[in-house]
Amino acid sequence: MFRHMSRRKWRLVGLMLAVGLSAGVVACQKPDLQGPVLGASDLNTATPAVFEEPTASAIDPSKPRSPGLSDEVMRLGVIADITNSKAVTKGSEAAWLAMRAWARSINDRGGLGGRDVEVVLFDANVFRHAEVMREACESDIFALVGSYALQDGEGVDYLNEESCQLPDFPAAALSPKRRESPVTFVSNPVSNTVWQAGPAQYLSERFSELTDAVATVVLDMPVAFYQAQREIEAATGAGFRYVHQATADVVGQDYDALALELLRSGARSVTWTADSERMLELLQAWTRLVDASATNNQLNAADLAAIRRVNNELSSGQFFFYCGADCYSQTWPERAGELNQNVWVSINMLPFEEPGDNVELVRYVLSLREQVDEEAELDLIGLSSWASALLFEEAVNKARFLSGGGLTRELVIEAASTITEWNGRGLHGYTNPAEGHPSSCFMLVTPTTSGWIRRHPAAPGTMDCDPDNLVELVESAGLGTEIADILETRDVGASVNPRATVAGTAVTYQ
Repeated sequence: MFRHMSRRKWRLVGLMLAVGLSAGVVACQKPDLQGPVLGASDLNTATPAVFEEPTASAIDPSKPRSPGLSDEVMRLGVIADITNSKAVTKGSEAAWLAMRAWARSINDRGGLGGRDVEVVLFDANVFRHAEVMREACESDIFALVGSYALQDGEGVDYLNEESCQLPDFPAAALSPKRRESPVTFVSNPVSNTVWQAGPAQYLSERFSELTDAVATVVLDMPVAFYQAQREIEAATGAGFRYVHQATADVVGQDYDALALELLRSGARSVTWTADSERMLELLQAWTRLVDASATNNQLNAADLAAIRRVNNELSSGQFFFYCGADCYSQTWPERAGELNQNVWVSINMLPFEEPGDNVELVRYVLSLREQVDEEAELDLIGLSSWASALLFEEAVNKARFLSGGGLTRELVIEAASTITEWNGRGLHGYTNPAEGHPSSCFMLVTPTTSGWIRRHPAAPGTMDCDPDNLVELVESAGLGTEIADILETRDVGASVNPRATVAGTAVTYQ
């Protein structure tokens, strides 16, 4: 299915931030850097800011500047799903707020390249991304920075056209086509061909019996389907055995029916690849199902027996739900924790709750809370937008250095293409943004009513950065890189696992 990749152990900066989530107060102190995964010697080196001498390829600074750039102002675009309240994820709101906070912060420090930064919102409204991308290409903006939109692969052809060529630094490239764009650079990227299998490896070792019967739920969107198939391939190699794949509608999903479908699949663990709000709806439906079984007329004898089994397993921690970084935010643990389910969440940045003095995390929190919205929720997607804005800063500064002070879109793209070792100034593990290579670092947390609890690795201030966490995909590596309709993608997805059979929108693994 895949082979392990031999990589050097990525180092992680050890100056971390303490953020008081409830009061929004930042308390800085030295973290305990010793731990079983990364020691202090691995945790004290920031990304080197080393610039090469100007090359002959540098563009003449006397040539006309790019759109969105004047002597005083740099205008940047942010694409997000803002207005469609029924379909939007909170990630888009977090990304937009983070970019407003970053612009305020950098302007307070003198601007970027001697210019004040202005950010302009392009609302993709989930289903208008291609239209908005074309609008961005035709607008008076210098680059796209910090964007987060579910359908971010739509309109990439416009972005790649020579007439556009906007430097693109999104919070995340969700779609396979966006990841392959030659002008797209992400601070903490996800790859089409290399996947983070560390969480699945850990959970498979800890819950070997439970991961022998896994169900997964996929949001009914192509980008979610592509991600799920990559996750399935990587996790299967790590020890997961999938017995069922269900599909959740973007709007109007009956989560009670979905919970019953998962119960009847015989699964002993459930993985989720969509946003936190829909995951919460599923957890609530699951709680209603197992708590109200005596009065539920839809249940047969087999259902009641399955509920008794699940209740016994839940009470002993022997049934779990797993969600990715989309489920990590400030308020989610209180709402999810009160449901008393065994939920595990993987994240690829150190959590807000842990102590340290990372300058950029301090700036993100203070700028967000003090200059944009004092009640804004701290969110990992917002922090990812901030990290990609830092990568954009790095590319702009390097471009100006290489050109002797000039600045164009082409120079920024050229400079970003040389940034091969980067850790978001300590916000995440080392990545290669130029080639879209991800970090091997992750950690697992669980939600409780009192907040997030670190589960793996145990030592504060550490992440699991084993290079073997990254695996190379084979069957699913090419999914979504070409335009295909939904039926075609479902057929391709079924071929990822030869044991899979397709029935409607669900894939059941035999």
